[in-house]
Amino acid sequence: MRGLVVSVAIGLFSFLVACGPEPRRNGEGPDGVGPDAPVGSTGPEVCTDAIDNDGDGRADCGDPDCSGKDGCPVCGAVENPQATPLALPDGLSSGAMCTTDAQCGGTSPNCVAGECHASYTSTLNFVGFAPNATLTDPTKLLNVCVVIEHSYLRDLQIELITPPDSSGMKRVFILDKWYDRTTAEEIYLGGANDNDTAANPVAGTGELYCWTPTAMTEMIDHTTGVAGPTTQLPGGLFGPIKKLTPGDFKASSVWSALGGVTLNGAWTMRVTDLWVDDNGFMFKWSIKFDPSLVSDCSGPIIL
Repeated sequence: MRGLVVSVAIGLFSFLVACGPEPRRNGEGPDGVGPDAPVGSTGPEVCTDAIDNDGDGRADCGDPDCSGKDGCPVCGAVENPQATPLALPDGLSSGAMCTTDAQCGGTSPNCVAGECHASYTSTLNFVGFAPNATLTDPTKLLNVCVVIEHSYLRDLQIELITPPDSSGMKRVFILDKWYDRTTAEEIYLGGANDNDTAANPVAGTGELYCWTPTAMTEMIDHTTGVAGPTTQLPGGLFGPIKKLTPGDFKASSVWSALGGVTLNGAWTMRVTDLWVDDNGFMFKWSIKFDPSLVSDCSGPIIL
């Protein structure tokens, strides 16, 4: 009798196993179809196998973990190179005073330092963030960079203009605030060409300068007038020259001022030369956001 009970139990167990669900194969979802990772997958994400290895709902280049890896683009980073180096307007101003761009127009449409000026402007139109998303953590705007050469840093104002918010207002975030328009010590950006003319500008060598939320040194300290790290060069138009060493810099505006700005929309770089007798060229500019802000890292984030 005892042997019969054991036999029945074993037979019942065999029946249950035979009639249970077929085990999932690696790479199948619950329905046996698709690139889902096995249940309980925790990564790391493999960027070339069409499988969501870490179980976060995103696979391969669509996963922020693959940003810049295995041929995936750097998620959240966009640059706008010029087809050819673009000459920056050299101190072009209408002479009109202003407090907003709306008070300017014509060939000098930008209100900078209280005057209507011609400026270099370039816009990147972002669409890759969630609808109505805002920059709740300003440090997730990782950097803004330019490749530039210019023969007089002190009269430049470099700004980042944000997309309009729900009320239509934009924010003007000052990356580098102009310091003076006198014959003070020359500070070059990049390999500036100081031997050309405004009528016939010739590009020098652009170098990379960035602003980040963690950098501690401004391009020019507006309390002392002293530039950041520099290299001494031979004499120039007004005497001794120094070149600002490329690297990361603290913005003139406080980084927290970017908190709450709208992410999707037009982000504009504006560079204004406030004094004649010097010039420069813009080669490209870029902006980099934390990949976690991007809806889909595999798709375009700008128009």
